[in-house]
Amino acid sequence: MNLQLSIGQLRKLLELDSSPQDDAFIFNEVVYDTRTIVKGQGKIFFALAGKYRNGVLFVEEAYQKGVRFFVVSQLPDSVHSDAIYLKVKDPLKALMTLAKWHRRNFNIPIVAVIGTHGKTTIKEWLGSLLKRKYKLVKSPKSYNSKLGLALSILGLHSSADIGLFELSISLPNEGELFNEILAPTHVIVGSIGGKFDENFSEKNGKKKEYLNFMKGAISVFQPETKTDDFFSGNKGVIKLSSSGFQSSLTALGFQDKIKEENAIMAMGVADYFGIDIPKDIRFSDLAMRLETFDGIHNSLVINDTYSLDIESLDAALQYQRSIAKSKNRVLLLPKEVMLPKDEIESLLERYAPLTCHFSNELNLPASDLNDAVVLVKGNAESSMNKIAHLLKVKQHRTKINVNLSALRKNIHSLKDILPKQTKSLVMVKANAYGTGMKRTALFLEELGIDYLGVAYTDEGVQLRNYGVKCPILVMSPSADDFHDCIEYGLEPAIFSLQLLDTFVSILILKKRMGFPIHLKIDTGMNRLGIKPSEISNFIDILNSQPELHLKGVYSHFAESDNQLDASFTDHQLNVFKDSCATLRKHISYPFIKHIANSAAIISHPRASLDMVRMGLIVYGINHNLKMEKKLYPVIEWLSEVTQIKHLNKGDTVGYNREFIVKKEMTIAIVPVGYADGFRRSLGNGKGTVFIDSKSCKTVGNICMDMAMVDVTGLNIREGAVVEIIGKNQSISAFSAQLDTIPYEVLTSLSLRVHRNYIVT
Repeated sequence: MNLQLSIGQLRKLLELDSSPQDDAFIFNEVVYDTRTIVKGQGKIFFALAGKYRNGVLFVEEAYQKGVRFFVVSQLPDSVHSDAIYLKVKDPLKALMTLAKWHRRNFNIPIVAVIGTHGKTTIKEWLGSLLKRKYKLVKSPKSYNSKLGLALSILGLHSSADIGLFELSISLPNEGELFNEILAPTHVIVGSIGGKFDENFSEKNGKKKEYLNFMKGAISVFQPETKTDDFFSGNKGVIKLSSSGFQSSLTALGFQDKIKEENAIMAMGVADYFGIDIPKDIRFSDLAMRLETFDGIHNSLVINDTYSLDIESLDAALQYQRSIAKSKNRVLLLPKEVMLPKDEIESLLERYAPLTCHFSNELNLPASDLNDAVVLVKGNAESSMNKIAHLLKVKQHRTKINVNLSALRKNIHSLKDILPKQTKSLVMVKANAYGTGMKRTALFLEELGIDYLGVAYTDEGVQLRNYGVKCPILVMSPSADDFHDCIEYGLEPAIFSLQLLDTFVSILILKKRMGFPIHLKIDTGMNRLGIKPSEISNFIDILNSQPELHLKGVYSHFAESDNQLDASFTDHQLNVFKDSCATLRKHISYPFIKHIANSAAIISHPRASLDMVRMGLIVYGINHNLKMEKKLYPVIEWLSEVTQIKHLNKGDTVGYNREFIVKKEMTIAIVPVGYADGFRRSLGNGKGTVFIDSKSCKTVGNICMDMAMVDVTGLNIREGAVVEIIGKNQSISAFSAQLDTIPYEVLTSLSLRVHRNYIVT
């Protein structure tokens, strides 16, 4: 980004009052996240209002990093005389106005990719082809929101030949808005799924938005196979088929029809722009983008070996820095990097301190790797993917993929339906519901979650040792844990007067004053908590002991997921509100009131109060069908076929010869067993896995480390991916096979099963 724009010009664009000296102040780059700022000179900070935090809170931090120009909706608490503050009603709208102005300076093809899914895949695959002939500017990763589009447009530069952007049109009036900002010359319509019209009350509402977005475009590309032809008869519609690309498609060898269609779209549009499509073309799977796993020498490895350009390198370095915190950072690049040397040097300077190695082999000393965060960057043709796997700690072949981007989207969907002032607590007990407490908790803190919740004190201590700084509520502390609560700054739940008395004694011993606690009230679940009749005794102790500060009051719903009869839930809520009212009469300061769990957020919105506790729902699981459509699965549990066996009639399989072969069959051995969480009760046909999207039943008893499945009639090879939980089999479907609930499945996933963390 090299805008070279004066403050005076920006004031004029935003229709603000100007002064003569404004033209002397020049900025070249827009920033909105202080974590990405190393040297603030020449940058302008847009203080955007997010779902969790207002950017105005970070203006001072940006100032301390050298930024002197700010676009704000309100002035910060500290105003500096050597800084310029442009006050606007909506900084995001101001940023989009700047992007719209910048776009009008370029008379080049601007290609936009729209659809409900597959946008990023088409964009990245098409981009890899267009770069063979043109200087390309494209939106990084999945930058398809209003903010993402504005930032992507500002990346356009004078030497660019083509711009390639993806957009997510998901709300009314966005089609016209995005058209006004981007003014696309060419539009690609990718796959359109079941969520197409979910946010539109008007029938075919999204079709209307798409049509509004396409206004003025020279060409509109869509698959020939599309049955619901929204744009039939429109001027410039180009239907793309496999014609002319058959040999390339054969080389790609996709079994997945959606991937094949995405490839046809990418190759068809590239052909339109005069690109010769190689017959031996290779497209990498985007699921590997920013995959994070444990590495040798206690390192953490980020594998981003799909593409290598300045935009993706910048995005990957930014992600590396966000998760590394104080750890050393190492960047591994191929020996021959076909990128401008000065641009690489500029990036290395921006993300300093950073150790960079250019090599096609893994030959750096162990000391460089020790306890470091290592980013391996390359493209599909380089050997860097091999290096990334050499760095990987040799793990169990069964793995769990945790999609952190899906976790973020789920939380955002929930925040959208909550009152603006309501805080969010996310439960990360039981190893963050099987996703891995460390990485999940740190990611949630980066999102700006107000609180994290754990069951036991040792979980809270772990979080503090991982570097988590946000407030942590411990729901089931014991008297023996209070010393750790005080030492590590954890907020304990007090659920009995006896426990309260013990805690006060320890606080007095340690000479601590005003320590935060949360009072647990039993409103009818008859688990932990004081009875409403004991509240007066609690008030007497609280008001006589300066060692205590009532930070929050909470309770638990017993059946908030009961959609047929809400009477008991309503009763509990009324008891809780009455209890809080009693407390409020005798306590001079405000406290956080929270009772709503995952189900109540959806079914009982009036229970949201000051804070909600998000549990299983953030991991993509909810029994409310309307909400479930808006959630994304976070967990994917995969293994692989280690051996294929052909069996004859009379052969037996597994321990106790439980299964006897009745006719010739073929089985696959999968390295997953009851020690991993694939329970023994799933044996003998009760359990199902998917291989090549085909359902395969278990055969014989499940072993501790292995399971056997029936693959008769399927062309399955050793090494084939086995899906236990994923797109073909949800957690809910898998838990039904076990006659249990998703909670038990997730919390039973063994720690020996390796977790990979994916950010797309």
